[in-house]
Amino acid sequence: MHNISLLACPFCQGALEEMGKSLVCPNRHSFDIAREGYVNLLRKKLPGDTREMLVARRAFLERGFYQSLSDVLNQLVVTRIQEMEQAVYILDAGCGEGYYLGRLWHVLEEQTSDGKCESGCLGLDISKDAIRMAARQYPGIDFVVANIKEPLVVRGQALHFLLNVFAPRNAAEFARVLVPGGWLLVVIPAPEHLRHLRETFQLLQIEEQKQQHVVEQFEADFSLEQTVDVRNALHLRGEEIVEVVMMTPNYWHMEEEKRRALGAMDEIETEAVFSCLLFKRKEHS
Repeated sequence: MHNISLLACPFCQGALEEMGKSLVCPNRHSFDIAREGYVNLLRKKLPGDTREMLVARRAFLERGFYQSLSDVLNQLVVTRIQEMEQAVYILDAGCGEGYYLGRLWHVLEEQTSDGKCESGCLGLDISKDAIRMAARQYPGIDFVVANIKEPLVVRGQALHFLLNVFAPRNAAEFARVLVPGGWLLVVIPAPEHLRHLRETFQLLQIEEQKQQHVVEQFEADFSLEQTVDVRNALHLRGEEIVEVVMMTPNYWHMEEEKRRALGAMDEIETEAVFSCLLFKRKEHS
């Protein structure tokens, strides 16, 4: 693994060291490195996104439907880290199968080849299937199975940038692992996201005041520096419609009759709408 120095033991928070094919802390807690290169640091086994959801998500994202969001995310990150002179360490907390972090990593690799600031990337997700898929696809990134809702398996003030894209949030832990003045980019769906599709199939609705609640969640340790909305018209056909629903919990709440109707739909027009909230960790926190 490339960035072991960022990690902490989930049981005692001790530093981890690579010994053979394992990571070991001073208290002898040991964690095997999988064949694909990732490590499982879950304290106890917990469910995450299913393999069916992950396969659907990867297929949908690789069609490029959310590439505009990925491009905005990349630009927001690169603009900030270009101002940094030291090596920059980035965590994607809730990375899923790695799409957004993987595309960012490729951009940062190009920056490094130009002699600019070096960076290290770490992806974390509770789903073992997601992390396995990510590790196979992006071998230049370190991936870890871990729970965002518990103390993060990352040393205090080890990170300069933290991404949180459609994932659970842990404000206190995000503040702990970021250096003062470090950056946090939270991406959430806007209330209008996939509205026509949601209304057509009576899918789960998005919280109307979600953005305000997220800002309030982080206000103790972070200041909101920038908000960028991303809109993208979508013309979905056939299996693309199934994929965009199956990659979220919506599909698993649907009755069988609605699933059949979803699979039978030829095409639909809808809109993807996201809010990117860029926070800066307060210096005094």
